[in-house]
Amino acid sequence: MKQLSPEACNQARHFLKTQARALDRALYEHRFEEAPVQTVMAALSTYQNEDGGFGRALEADLRTPTSSALATGHGLSLLKELNCQPSHPAVSRAIQYLLDSFEQEAQVWRVVPRDTNDYPHAPWWHDDGTSLAQTFDNYVIIPRAQILGLLWHFSGAAPKALSIGWLEEVTERTVSEIESLPGLGSGGGDDLAYTLDLLETEALPDQFKDRLASRIREVVPAAVSRKPEEWGSYCIVPLKLAPSPRSFAASLIWDGVQAHLDYQIGHQTPEGSWDPTWTWSEWYPEAWSQAKLEWRGHLTLETLTSLQAYGRIQK
Repeated sequence: MKQLSPEACNQARHFLKTQARALDRALYEHRFEEAPVQTVMAALSTYQNEDGGFGRALEADLRTPTSSALATGHGLSLLKELNCQPSHPAVSRAIQYLLDSFEQEAQVWRVVPRDTNDYPHAPWWHDDGTSLAQTFDNYVIIPRAQILGLLWHFSGAAPKALSIGWLEEVTERTVSEIESLPGLGSGGGDDLAYTLDLLETEALPDQFKDRLASRIREVVPAAVSRKPEEWGSYCIVPLKLAPSPRSFAASLIWDGVQAHLDYQIGHQTPEGSWDPTWTWSEWYPEAWSQAKLEWRGHLTLETLTSLQAYGRIQK
């Protein structure tokens, strides 16, 4: 069982301190160096728009400044990690944005804004009118499952417009669709990761947890790649679904997780980073250069976080 050496850890730290964007640097300092929450909050606030949603390339493959459900889910996830209360303005404003942008007829959130094509973006976020909805199964899981988990988490003091009855109704529809969706786990794993976000929400009622847990047990073991030769390309890697030993999926794919941790330790770059396994430089070379650097910082932070959680950083 490999361990990340002190020298390799220092290389990663140096990369984050000198190359990562301010948000990932602040998160590293908070998670590893006991820096105050306020530093992270200040960095995160630069991505929140006046309408309460998050945008401004918080999701590095989506360069539009406009708020999106995708980026707002990510922003709220960080606010949850920082133990922000539902009454905190950053939280309540984000929730109000999500309530305002919910598409009532389809019962979903559109994953990215309609001006996405006007700015540099990864090709999988391109929308020609129908392809985006088809790619993401009409948004029934991405981003809806993650957002519902966040709404349950923050429901204690959320805006009056967020009723528990409405939340139960939309959650029931989502869980039913997850249970019946034939292609669950057939892509890169974001649908499973978002389903796990919902399942792992402490405030989610048990009747939903039980059904989601059954579906995850059914799908995850077969969907995750156990082959190291595939991990540098498009596939579902173990740590995507089990970033910590507390993750619901960890016990389902434990051997794969341990092998993936070994793999990550062996694939750190000479600069100390971990790099994205995808690219969209062919479409937007200059924008991808910036996005790639942002991803390198984010992936380095998340890899270190997982290595620490699994006890893989040498003391």
